[in-house]
Formats: sequence, C-alpha cells, structure tokens
Amino acid sequence: MNNKVIVERAERKDSRLWLYANDVPVPLAHVTPKRHMLVDSDALAFVYILETNDRFLYVMIPKEWWPELKETLAENEPVWLKSGEGAVELEQFGEELAYLLENIRGNANYGEMLEQAVQDVFWIE
Repeated sequence: MNNKVIVERAERKDSRLWLYANDVPVPLAHVTPKRHMLVDSDALAFVYILETNDRFLYVMIPKEWWPELKETLAENEPVWLKSGEGAVELEQFGEELAYLLENIRGNANYGEMLEQAVQDVFWIE
C-alpha cells in the first residue's frame, strides 16, 4: 500500500527547513528515507519517498512551498518532515532536488506547466 502525505506548511528555522504534514499514516519513527525524489507534473509537486516495512509514503511538496525549497537549497540546509511529535530528516534532499531541477530545465518530458512553474520559482530572480 502506498500513501501520499501533503506538506501543509514549510518553515525555515534553526538552520533547517521544516516541512509540516498532518495525516501521516504511520509514526515517523517507523519510516526510512529512500534518498530519492520524483515530480508529480499534474499536481505541480516535488515528491520525496519514505519507506516502511509494507509501504511507500510519497511526501508531496506543492508549488506554494517551493520558494522555501529554493532558499534551503541555496543555504545547503537539511530538510526535515514533522508530523505531531515525530520528525525525520529527508536525507539527500538537496542533492536530489538539484538533480531534478537540472533535468527539468528545458525538458518538455516533464510537461510545459511544470517546466514553467520550476523556471518561475527557481530561475527567475
């Protein structure tokens, strides 16, 4: 079974980016970071993958939080997911995001809307 977890708030604090989500179906102490990211072109979201013994959790980071991702990437800060009292570091987040950004630039395979949205946030000063 796979689940989507939607990031509802993002906050840069204590030299890291905190992504907040409710409705995480398992305690974060029971998840393992997969150190891999995808994109959801239809939802205009970056997706970080977490794993448990029996499922994957897809942490969906919608476009509204991308400015925080840009700042975090520029400062090389770690990214953490928090839900309730639990938290887990999204390991290799910066490397994965940087890799995706370079692949999306000028690449129509991701869809025109995603490519434009990424350009508007990450490459327009």
